Amino acid sequence: MDKLPRWKDYLLKTKLFLAFSAASLFIVALTCLIFYHRNVSDFRTQTVALSDTITRQYSRTFELYVQDIEKLSVSIIGDPVIQQSLIDHYKSTDDVEQNQIELQVNNRLFTHLQPRPQLQSIYIFSLDDFAYYVSKANGPKTSFNLQDESWYADRDAVVRNKFLLLPVAEEETGGGRKAQVISFVRNINRIPFREITAYMKININVNIFKNMFVNSDSNEVERNMRVFIATDDGSIVYDGRSELTGRMDAGLAMSAFRQPGRSGDLVWQGRHYLYTLEKSTYTKWNTVILIPNEFLLSKQKKAQYILLLVGMLAMLLIAAVSYLLSHQITLPLRSMMTKMARVELGDLSQRMTVEGRDEIGRLSRICNNMLDSITRLISEVYESKLAEKSAQLSALQAQINPHFLYNTLNIMKSISRIRGIEEVAEMSESLAELFQYSMKNLQHPVPLRDELDHIRNYMNIQQHRFSNRFELFMAVPDELLDASVLKLTIQPLVENAVIHGLGKVRAGGCIAIRASRRGPSLIVEVSDNGAGMDGNRLHELRYALRHPGRPDDRREEAHGIGLRNIGQRIQLLYGEDCGIELAGNPGGGLTVRLVFPYRRHDLEEGAKNDEYLPRRG
Repeated sequence: MDKLPRWKDYLLKTKLFLAFSAASLFIVALTCLIFYHRNVSDFRTQTVALSDTITRQYSRTFELYVQDIEKLSVSIIGDPVIQQSLIDHYKSTDDVEQNQIELQVNNRLFTHLQPRPQLQSIYIFSLDDFAYYVSKANGPKTSFNLQDESWYADRDAVVRNKFLLLPVAEEETGGGRKAQVISFVRNINRIPFREITAYMKININVNIFKNMFVNSDSNEVERNMRVFIATDDGSIVYDGRSELTGRMDAGLAMSAFRQPGRSGDLVWQGRHYLYTLEKSTYTKWNTVILIPNEFLLSKQKKAQYILLLVGMLAMLLIAAVSYLLSHQITLPLRSMMTKMARVELGDLSQRMTVEGRDEIGRLSRICNNMLDSITRLISEVYESKLAEKSAQLSALQAQINPHFLYNTLNIMKSISRIRGIEEVAEMSESLAELFQYSMKNLQHPVPLRDELDHIRNYMNIQQHRFSNRFELFMAVPDELLDASVLKLTIQPLVENAVIHGLGKVRAGGCIAIRASRRGPSLIVEVSDNGAGMDGNRLHELRYALRHPGRPDDRREEAHGIGLRNIGQRIQLLYGEDCGIELAGNPGGGLTVRLVFPYRRHDLEEGAKNDEYLPRRG
């Protein structure tokens, strides 16, 4: 099975078409995706905002109704007839008198009950287990004393909260019919005293919610939402669809609303809903509106279809434009390829057609200039080859001359010793060893002892030249003689000290070489007591050593260039932590300090040789 072609194997036309199409389609897809999510997010946000507004409106409407019932209860409590009848109730022991009191209280209660169509009944419970009762539907009395009431055990909450709202219960309305009611319960205090004389319960038909919560059906959200009034423990006080009113096991306990805030998502009865919640601090009940996710998804699908259609049209348009553009770009390139193929076969007379000033036109002119240059350079190729051979001969000659000079010095040394001229023989021997040491492996590290021997040979020659004007002092511990240093880095410093530091000294000159360890580093110092440097020159030279890539005419002196070369050689081999430092001596002169990593030369050479040995698994 053949492998698929790699990207670089495709034609430029295909690459351009694929690249333009992919980039454009990615932008279109990303734009559609962002627009889709933004549209969905905006619709969800608007739905939540509308639902939250309706929820707060419904909650506030119910609060106002309960406030109206509270005002009714205050009117009943403040009714002088009822107040006096309760006083007489506790004083009376005669049944006939008690019947008159009951008739009188019931008449007053019916007066308050009659104008309000949604009130079902009113109870007044005395503390001695007697109940006064009136009902609009002539239903029978179902509660006869406080002990029958479920809320009586929590009567302290009635006092604490001024009133209690009880969830849905059923009440007989006569003829075997029942009505669902919610109850408003509060205590009756004796006026002007504060002691409790009785408790009052007002039963309200739940159909009151149908009149309060009338959906306008003016938009799709209101047509699809579901409204509940629920207690904290999940009892359904009112269901807008009249399916769950009075149910306690509907699964809408407040634990279902786990998200902070007044809106979120929940799963109820196996379906996903978006909810908004408003808890009334006055009634202690919750108004909940649920909006099914199917409704939200239906809106999202409409947006999906529109974006999909727009995206497909955009993709087709982009594909057509990409194809035409790639064809237009590659057409002149194919013409150039045809002519360059002829040039490849040796026809240097071919020239590209220059049309326009765009990139293709510029490339055509460059190709024509290149062909002109090739034609011109062919005539110069023989001269170039002759120059190359001449350079090779010069290089060979440059290699022969040092060996020739080294051999000549050895012959001079032998003749001088035969004829008894020992000084000339000694100088010839030192100079020959200098050449031998300098001719090979310049970039290879050597033991410190070899570099010191090379310095001694150099100083032997300089002593004959300068007689006893200066002396060499070495303070190098024996354990550091095998330390590894870069070849020909210390001797140039001694040479600088001789020429520039002690060149004008007539007597008493001294050059000191010291070596020491400082942590993982080897420090080699070359000091002299010569002329030294003034502060400005020392500052310039230090700057040149720190910035080797920034030449300055003021610093282009021989020993400055030499120091920079030594510093660059050390840093190239050992890294930026090593190099060269300068310091002025308090008594005059200059100290040059070289910093190497401390390594034993024999161990370093062994590690290098191990690289070429066969390794065992």
